[in-house]
Amino acid sequence: MLALAYILCERRPPPSSDWETEARFLMPTPSAFLEALGAAGLAERQHPGDLSLQVSTDLLFEDGDIVGQTWVRPDELPALLPHADPDMALRLRAWLAFAQALQAEGQDARLIIWFIR
Repeated sequence: MLALAYILCERRPPPSSDWETEARFLMPTPSAFLEALGAAGLAERQHPGDLSLQVSTDLLFEDGDIVGQTWVRPDELPALLPHADPDMALRLRAWLAFAQALQAEGQDARLIIWFIR
């Protein structure tokens, strides 16, 4: 049984090459979210090596059992919708809108995800 899902939205403003944590999203059903990621082919993707300082620190100092690390680009979020219940789908659409707002300003965006057991 999963206790928590960590979903952090990172952005990379131009011309900087460093990622920055912009937002932390919540998911009240972490097990269902992990299942949706798996069904969409987006689970268990190793985190990129250039994580933001905030994400790196959160991972380093996490006391729980970290499982299910992955990351998702904004354009991949719609692939989760067929596997999501209505509440999860609403959250996914909100996350997509948030990330697209960053992209509209010329910034890269991505979601860094992990779970705590």
